[in-house]
Amino acid sequence: MLTPIKRGPAPSQPVSRKTGLILVACLVLSTLAFSQHRNIILLLGCEVRERDFGGGSGGRPMPDARCDGGFVAVGFHVQTGEYFNQAWLDCAPMRSDGSLGEERRTTSRTGPAGGRAVHDAQCPPGTVLRGLRGRTGASIDEAIGECSSLREVGERGDRGERRDRDDFDDRRGRDRHAELTNPVTTPRPGGRPAEAECPPSGVVVGFRSRGGEWMDHLSVLCSEVQRTY
Repeated sequence: MLTPIKRGPAPSQPVSRKTGLILVACLVLSTLAFSQHRNIILLLGCEVRERDFGGGSGGRPMPDARCDGGFVAVGFHVQTGEYFNQAWLDCAPMRSDGSLGEERRTTSRTGPAGGRAVHDAQCPPGTVLRGLRGRTGASIDEAIGECSSLREVGERGDRGERRDRDDFDDRRGRDRHAELTNPVTTPRPGGRPAEAECPPSGVVVGFRSRGGEWMDHLSVLCSEVQRTY
């Protein structure tokens, strides 16, 4: 007589969820699975670093424009009049295999209300926003997004994990394969060249600004793409 074998429930794979005032469930919102790309899993870290883009010293702090936990920036929008007024981001979910989900979420806006024209700057399909270049003076004159493949960002982080990531502010550490969005420019641009780039393993997850009648100063907020096996 055969005795039936009792099978217990399949072991579950817990997903790490951290709650806080800055990010909720910021590690991963997608299911963890081994990728077909060198059997590497990519996770989005919770720590956020600020990179200064530039502008004037006036204005007051404005609310941040932040992607939801597990989402990364894939483009941005700016509302302008004579100057930059408000900026916000389009965000996509980051999958563990280094691809992006189809869903798109728009952040809240940072910067003072005003302006009329809305300008769009989108990364090429399959790439994520890694920083800004352009021109700044007493305010923001021009902003152009720098975009890269998410998998390439993860690989750069692995190669440079023993370095001090702050050293990559040097132009020699820039991504030579970056693709650019279209520029967003004020009607009468001036200022001087400016740049804000995430660390080599970082991606943009938000904007931070100061403003009064218009946007005086702008920074990008970055989170690290972490690798595990």
